Amino acid sequence: MENFRLSSARKELLSFVTAMGRGLTTASATPPHNYDPERPLQYLTPALASLHGSLSCMADTWMDGNHPDGIPPDLKAKARFGNPAFRTWHARLVRRSYGIVKCCLDCHRLNCEGTSAQDELSVLAECSKKGYRAASSEAPHELSTGSSNSNEEETIEELRAYLHDAFGHPIRIDYGTGHESSFVVFLLALCKIGCFAWSKSKSAPTPSPPTISRASLSLFHAYLNVTRGLQRDYMLEPAGSHGVWGLDDYHCIPFFVGACQMVAREQWQQHQLKEQRQSAMRSVDQTKLEKDESDGDATPMNPYLPDKALPDPKTPSMPLSNYNDNLEHWDPSIIHNRNILEMHRNTYLYLSCIHFIQQIKPNVPFFESSPMLNDISSLGNWNKVSSGLLRLYEGEVLDKLPVVQHFVFGKIFSANWSPSRKGPLEAPQWTFINGPMGDECIAPWAYGNNGSNESPQGGENIHGRTNSNVSSLGPMPPTRAPWAK
Repeated sequence: MENFRLSSARKELLSFVTAMGRGLTTASATPPHNYDPERPLQYLTPALASLHGSLSCMADTWMDGNHPDGIPPDLKAKARFGNPAFRTWHARLVRRSYGIVKCCLDCHRLNCEGTSAQDELSVLAECSKKGYRAASSEAPHELSTGSSNSNEEETIEELRAYLHDAFGHPIRIDYGTGHESSFVVFLLALCKIGCFAWSKSKSAPTPSPPTISRASLSLFHAYLNVTRGLQRDYMLEPAGSHGVWGLDDYHCIPFFVGACQMVAREQWQQHQLKEQRQSAMRSVDQTKLEKDESDGDATPMNPYLPDKALPDPKTPSMPLSNYNDNLEHWDPSIIHNRNILEMHRNTYLYLSCIHFIQQIKPNVPFFESSPMLNDISSLGNWNKVSSGLLRLYEGEVLDKLPVVQHFVFGKIFSANWSPSRKGPLEAPQWTFINGPMGDECIAPWAYGNNGSNESPQGGENIHGRTNSNVSSLGPMPPTRAPWAK
């Protein structure tokens, strides 16, 4: 654990998560959402558009009982958590992950160069359709133009491993922040091989934080559509021990990215108000100048009477039609306003997370179902919220062995230390319940001479003694409390 805490892999992962959120706050001259639910591919690249299409297919068809390709939950299962149909769902993910990843890489290779700005949206739409088809079929997708070389196959296998761990554990049938982090590692690996840029050149510059944040915002909306369906339909058990005392039962990163989006919204609001005031002041100066030139020696205006014709520089213009948001001031307590949640959950990631909690726990007071989020809502501004959530992710996820021990390392997301052992630990061959010969294993002193407690002929106990070795010990003496009669 100490090796990982000091490693470059942890530093890369934390820096990437930070860029996913803080990149939204570095460009105050652009709208804060950078995600239009009507145009989710707007800030993606061909590879990421293909991934977005695959996630959309997984959310639309893989869990729909009315779809021919759907895997509905097993209604006969009586467990409170963990519907066994999830194992079938995850097995499909393993089978189809090769086509999903291969389609991403092929879209990146075939469409990243020679594309004009006018054709970008059409290319993204086509790549999204190809990704959708790759996730809907177990056959090789149509983009493959030949056999892959060994380096590409190694890249695909590493990316598949991260994708397999991103949607829950098929044996435990649970989901938590470790699986969420595996999806972030998957995005980090795509970023490191150049899939966040419209160029396949190895010398291409590293994507800027705004580029990473805008793409991640769109992809996380699609990813959450899948994981929420899994949590709702298959009742995945929350991994770990935090439960409702965490942010919610499953996630952490969407809350951080969503809080940064709210910070960007405040910055955009301040920028808009400043522009409106400057425009109003320029309008006032221009009006006075024109009036002075036209009136000449006319009687000046009475300075004690208000001029209703002039705009008030402190009055902001009402709704921006492009984004359906009048940019009213929202502090963290806005999460208790159900009308705001319903109206803007498709645009703002933080509100979407809160809305989902209230949707799956409709009859539970919010301060009981999510006490930490309820406490966070009393903070004064979104900057404090985002900073605290990043520290929470670093301390409660990246610094916890139960999470880090499940990370998969390869050539892209690599470990720069020598492992303490090679390969997984072997499962024990026998225990106190099952001996090495398949017989019941009895304590050495429990064998008696009457044959009732003797081990089978030729059998051995856990110390390697046969019944002939211990028959001279005699029967086990009865035990009584000192006060028993």
